[in-house]
Amino acid sequence: MQKHMAKEQAKPKNGTARAAGTGHAFKHEALPEKFTYALAAHSAERRKDGWWVAKSVPSFTNEKQKWSGPFTDVENACLSIARQLFVELADRHTRSIETHGIGRSDPLNGLKPTTKLRAR
Repeated sequence: MQKHMAKEQAKPKNGTARAAGTGHAFKHEALPEKFTYALAAHSAERRKDGWWVAKSVPSFTNEKQKWSGPFTDVENACLSIARQLFVELADRHTRSIETHGIGRSDPLNGLKPTTKLRAR
């Protein structure tokens, strides 16, 4: 038989909050000094019809790469990767600054007010 906590016991205490979906508590007392993000790796292929790019997928996932292209030159292929990385980084950083309550004037914010992010 499982024991269940009362609602009062389950609530975070001392300025802690629960990380979404993890059940782990973290404190918001001190702001982080920096944010570090590992970004996705990409693959590029040169085919007869042009350059193609895709986010690299680990072999153990049994997922297929989603290729985009053809691009006329390597510069445009690289710009496509850069756009994908920008959206990934901006989305993740937005979640971080919202979680920590970092305002637009804080140097850790780092995003322009006009940054357009992926629809949530």
